[in-house]
Amino acid sequence: MNILIMNRRDTVNPAGGGAEVYTFEIARGLVERGASVTIFSSRFAGSASEEFVEGIRHKRKGSELTVHVYGFAHALNNRATYDVIIDEFNGLGFGGFLLPNSMILIHQMYREFWFSELGAPGAIPYVIEPLLLRLYSRLPAVTVSPSTRDDLVSLGFKNVRIVMNALSSTTLERVPEKEQLPTLIYLARLRSTKRPADAIAIYKKVKQSVPGVRLLMAGRGPQEEELKQMAGDDPDVRFLGFVSDQEKFDFLGRSHVLLVPGVREGFGINVIEAASVGTPAVGYDIHGLRDSIQDGDTGLLAAGVDDAATKVASLLNDPGRLGQMSVRCLEYARQFNWKNRAGEFADTLEELTGKKIQR
Repeated sequence: MNILIMNRRDTVNPAGGGAEVYTFEIARGLVERGASVTIFSSRFAGSASEEFVEGIRHKRKGSELTVHVYGFAHALNNRATYDVIIDEFNGLGFGGFLLPNSMILIHQMYREFWFSELGAPGAIPYVIEPLLLRLYSRLPAVTVSPSTRDDLVSLGFKNVRIVMNALSSTTLERVPEKEQLPTLIYLARLRSTKRPADAIAIYKKVKQSVPGVRLLMAGRGPQEEELKQMAGDDPDVRFLGFVSDQEKFDFLGRSHVLLVPGVREGFGINVIEAASVGTPAVGYDIHGLRDSIQDGDTGLLAAGVDDAATKVASLLNDPGRLGQMSVRCLEYARQFNWKNRAGEFADTLEELTGKKIQR
């Protein structure tokens, strides 16, 4: 099977995130099963127009906006070459609904993101996004969570399958030693859609009832300076900036609770990463997080800042409950394996297309 995946970025791109990791890991698994996979994505500083990465052919052309035009043209001109064309929809697709042998891969709808990022002008893409997606509704679709599946079904999609995210790391065998002082961690981009300001607000409320609590802010983004001003001269708030994978899991493992106050998520891979080192999450009850956080078991879902602060404080003040939750996190995280997920995607692809990966 010769497969084309069109995405605005690839995993080599410095701006790549969870969606790009998912695409790469699935593509690698398909290659291991005998498929030929091309990922068509945008150029970035220092990128090659074409290269092979772990057996996956990467073609790059255009910016993150114009890549949609170039990708469609490539797919159209080479439509006889590809057995399957996967249009990865991230707020905007590649026109796959006009192409033969096509399907859609979508991690999440942007919906609330548009207003969070653009303010009032966000009303325009807020209206346009579901209209564009309806054009794809006759195509087979793969998504990563029940939340997004429900979104698609509400738009008229009839054939939607779920293949969840997974971990690129190994889950620990036992809960690691935690910091002596109660430690909260925020791990995401410092931008409005992730609500990092809420993490600081939650911490400040928790501090009123949990002496010695600290907050680690891991990540960079456009709100960094604003957030530092919000934290003021509080010595118990530490901004870590960009962290490597090794540093990320070290900080996560030593923390007691991950804060996830987002607007909307595709799934919330940082929740699973934290669980893999025995750290439960307290996040908002939103799309994606209600799929990745098992409420009351591997973390807690909250309605907002006040509710989240109350639930975080209750965990920190009950070491026995927190310890039990940490153990359940490890058990939960072990099911998120990329090899298994790639196998699920391969089986789903064969079922949706009626074609075999290896003839």
